[in-house]
Amino acid sequence: MQRACSIFFYDGYVSLAPTVISLSEVLEQQGYSVTIYATYTNTPQPKSLGKDIKIFYFSKKIKLLDSINKPVVGNFLTISRVLKFASQCLKEKNHSEVEQVNIGVDLYGSVAALFRFYVFKQKFLFLSLELENPEAKFKRFSQFFVNILNLAYRKAEAVIIQDEERYKTLIEYCHYQHEKVFYLPNSPLSSPETLNSGGNENFFREKLNLNSEKFPYLILSAGMICESVCSTVLARAFAKVDNGCALIFHGVVREPNEAAYLNSLKQANADNLFLSLDLVLYEQIDRIYQAATIGLAFYDNCDDNFSKIAMASGKLPQYLKHGKPVLVSNLPSLSRLVEQYNIGIVIKDPSDSEEIQSALEKLLSSYETYSQNAQLCFEAEFDFAKKMQPLLGFMDKLCENPASAKN
Repeated sequence: MQRACSIFFYDGYVSLAPTVISLSEVLEQQGYSVTIYATYTNTPQPKSLGKDIKIFYFSKKIKLLDSINKPVVGNFLTISRVLKFASQCLKEKNHSEVEQVNIGVDLYGSVAALFRFYVFKQKFLFLSLELENPEAKFKRFSQFFVNILNLAYRKAEAVIIQDEERYKTLIEYCHYQHEKVFYLPNSPLSSPETLNSGGNENFFREKLNLNSEKFPYLILSAGMICESVCSTVLARAFAKVDNGCALIFHGVVREPNEAAYLNSLKQANADNLFLSLDLVLYEQIDRIYQAATIGLAFYDNCDDNFSKIAMASGKLPQYLKHGKPVLVSNLPSLSRLVEQYNIGIVIKDPSDSEEIQSALEKLLSSYETYSQNAQLCFEAEFDFAKKMQPLLGFMDKLCENPASAKN
C-alpha cells in the first residue's frame, strides 16, 4: 500500500525552509508521496523537488477583514486566516488505499493537521520551526484559539524540533511534555551534485560586479535583512574594515518601510556594503553560499527563538556545508557550537570594527583549517539524511499501525 504525507506549512516560505524541503525529499526517496500545503508569498517557488512531491498554495486574503485597518482586528484576522487555511487543506479527498501520516508545521500548520485528524482520522506530527508563545501572542482576546493550538500540540503523535534546549522552551509554552520527540537540524541535504553545482563562476562577483583585486574576500550575511540579525550594526562596523572585504547582504528585508531601511543601510556604509535583494530559486541556492569567503550568523538576543538559534538557523548549516568559516554573535547556543568544532570566531561586540577585522584576518590566515572544520561540523551535526533515520522508522510504524493514533 502506498504511503503519503501532507505537510501543512502556513507561513508559506517553502524556499526559505530547509527542513520542509529536506523532509519532503527524504520522504519521497523512501517511497512516500508528499504534498506540501502553503500560503502564497513573494519568494520564488521551488520548481522541481521530486516527481512525487507536490506543492499547493492558498491565499491568506479575507476581503472583509483585510479592508479594515484597525489594530483590534489583528488577532481576529490571523485566526480567520489560519482557520481558512485549515479548511482549504481539508478539500483534498481522503483515499483509503493510501497510508497517510501528516506533519503540521508550527502551531498554525498543526491546526490544519488537527482538522485532518478529526475528519479523516489521519495521524500527524508536530514540527517546530519557530518558537512562539501562543498565550503571549493572543492573550485573553483569543483564549479559545490558544486552546485549539495547544490541543493540536497534544494530539500530535510526536514532536520534531531542532535540539533539546528549544524543546524545553516549547514545553514551557504549551505546558505539556510529549512522550516522543525527534531532533532534526534546520539544514539542507548534502550531496556531491549540490556541492559542485555552481561551476567556476562566482555568483556575487558577476551579479554585483565586484572587482577581485579591490575586494578579494566576500563576507556574506544571507537570509533576513533587519535589526533582528544586526544588519545596521554590521553595516556600520564593516565601513571601518579595510582589509579587502566586501560585506554582502543577500535576502529579504523584514522591516516595515523597506525603502527607508535600505537607504539607511547605504548611508551607514557606502564603502564596502553591497545589497543582493533578488532571491534565487531554491534549486540554485548553493551558488549563493559557494560564492562567499566567510559567512555571518548574527542574531539579536531579543527572544527565545533567536537566543537558541544554533540548530535552527537556516544559513549556518549552508555555510558549513560549503566549508565556509563563520563569524557569529555571542549567544550561548552559537558559541558552544563554534568553539566545540573550531569553525569560526564568536564576536562579543558586533559594533566593534577592530574586533571584527582582527577576527576576519585570523580566519583568513588559517582558512583551510577552519574550512575543513566547517565541513566536519556539518557532517556531525547537520547531516539531515542521517538525523532523519529514527523519524523515518517511527513514521513507517505509524503507517503500519493506524490504531496507534491518539484519541
